Amino acid sequence: MWVKEAFRDYYKPKLRRELKRDPTQEELDRRFEEILSQVNCTLLAGVNEGVGIYFYEIAKFTLEEFKRFRDQPEAYLFERFGGGNFKLNFYEGPSFIVCVNFKPNGEPKWKHLLPPATRPHYVGEKPATREENRD
Repeated sequence: MWVKEAFRDYYKPKLRRELKRDPTQEELDRRFEEILSQVNCTLLAGVNEGVGIYFYEIAKFTLEEFKRFRDQPEAYLFERFGGGNFKLNFYEGPSFIVCVNFKPNGEPKWKHLLPPATRPHYVGEKPATREENRD
């Protein structure tokens, strides 16, 4: 499973330190299941701004929500959010585990989810000028 492979660098070294030896496959599998049971995710979408890409949070997923699409994450992201440059960040409680990138091709359906300050460029609104921002 791709999730177990993505998490490996997070849980294997910690388990090795705790055990003071290389863990068995059974121990690795058990630790993975422990971590997976506490996972939550944040989805970020990339926006080209000048010469850089900035990522903005557009969704959060509980473990139960993630389980519904973990077998086909890119298809799910495309169906729900359209195309784009996505980062799916995984957390064990408040601790960051890993970031997995997805880049489905197609028209974005997520631009309305951007924070208001980043939206004018994308939803047809005219950005405020410096003078208007001073008011």
